[in-house]
Amino acid sequence: MELQLFASTNRLSNKSSLERFSQICARVCYSEKDLEELKQEKKNPSLIERLIKSGHHSPFEHIWFSFYFKGIPKIMAMVLNNEKQYVTSEKSARYTQMSSIESFQKEKYDKWMDILMPLIDKAYPFNPDTDAGKRATAIKKLAQENARYMTSVFTPTKMVYTVNLRQLNFLFDEFEKFIDKHESSRDIMKKRISESMKKFVNELEFLKISGLKNQTDRGLSMFSDLRPEKHFGVTYSTNYLLSFAALAQAHRHRTINYNIIGGAELNAPYGFFVPQIISDNPKLVREWINDLKKISEYDFPQAQLVRVMERGTIEDFRSKTILRICGAAQYEIMANTLEVAKNYKSFQEMYGEKALTPKCMQGMKCNSPCVWGGKKALERAV
Repeated sequence: MELQLFASTNRLSNKSSLERFSQICARVCYSEKDLEELKQEKKNPSLIERLIKSGHHSPFEHIWFSFYFKGIPKIMAMVLNNEKQYVTSEKSARYTQMSSIESFQKEKYDKWMDILMPLIDKAYPFNPDTDAGKRATAIKKLAQENARYMTSVFTPTKMVYTVNLRQLNFLFDEFEKFIDKHESSRDIMKKRISESMKKFVNELEFLKISGLKNQTDRGLSMFSDLRPEKHFGVTYSTNYLLSFAALAQAHRHRTINYNIIGGAELNAPYGFFVPQIISDNPKLVREWINDLKKISEYDFPQAQLVRVMERGTIEDFRSKTILRICGAAQYEIMANTLEVAKNYKSFQEMYGEKALTPKCMQGMKCNSPCVWGGKKALERAV
C-alpha cells in the first residue's frame, strides 16, 4: 500500500504548524482579540497541552488532509469509510476494469465476464436510437459489476481520502488498539486488516499529536458485538445478509450506521450473493457458488454474505431510498433497500407508497443515466 499526502488546509503538514493553527482556532473561543491579532501570537505549547488534556479537541478538526492511497485493500477502505468525518473518492469496480487480482480469482473474474456479457446483452433494453458503442459499454460495466464478486475484499484499489487532524488521530489510537488485539489473532480477516492498519499508522506517524486520542469507548464501527434488533419508527434498526460489495456501496450513506455483526470467516458460513441475471439457471447458479466456495477456502470474496446491522433516522433512510431505489443503482443494494422500505411501515405512512418507487415516478428529476425507467427499474435482472 502506497500512501501520499497531496493536500492539506493552508498547506500545513509539519506538526508544529498544525498545533499552532489549532491554537489560533481555540483562542477564538477564549480571547477578545480578532483573528488577525491571534495569528500574530507565538505558539504556546502549554495552551496546546491544556487543550488536549481538557478534552477540548474540536480546534484540531479545522485542519483537513487529502491522501492518495494506491494499493489499499478494499476492506481497509471500507473500514475507513465506515467512520464519520471523511470524504472519499474510490476507484469503481463497476465502471473500471479490475486489476491486481490474485491469479485464481482473475481466472474466475475473466470467466464470468465472458458468461455474463451475452446474458446481459439479452436482458438489456435495446433502443434503435441509442449509440451501439454506448450500449456495449453499459453492458460491459454491468458485467464488471457482477464479475467483481469473484474478487477478494482484500483486492488492492485506489482511493483519495480526506479527513481532519482530530479524526486522523482517533484512527491512529483505535488502529493501534486493533493491531494489539488482532495481529496474532486466529481471526484471519482481522489479522490481515491489522497488517494494513500498521502500514497506515507507520506512514502517517508524522501527523500524530501526542495525547490527542479517542476520549470515549466508541471504538471502530466496522465490526460490532451488538445484539441485532429490528424496530421501525422515527428511528429504525434492522439487520440482514449483504455481500461485502453491497456493504461498500451502503457506506456512501454516511448519516446511517452500519456494522458487521459476528465478524467474517473463511468458507462463507452465510453463503454468497447470486446475481439475479443467472438466478433462473440452476447450472450457472451451481457453477457460481462452486467457484466462490473454492475462493472462500483461502480468502474472502466480495460476494460473501455477512450479517449487517443498519441503524438511522427516517429522514436519512428517505435520502437513501431516493438514491438507491433506482435503475442506475447497483442491483443488490437496490433490492436490499427496497426490501427494508417494504418492511418500514412508518416510512410508508410518512412518505406514501410512492416512496417504494424510483424518484422519477415521484415527480423528482433524475439526472442519472437510465434505460429502464420507472417500474422496470425494479424489475430488471442487472
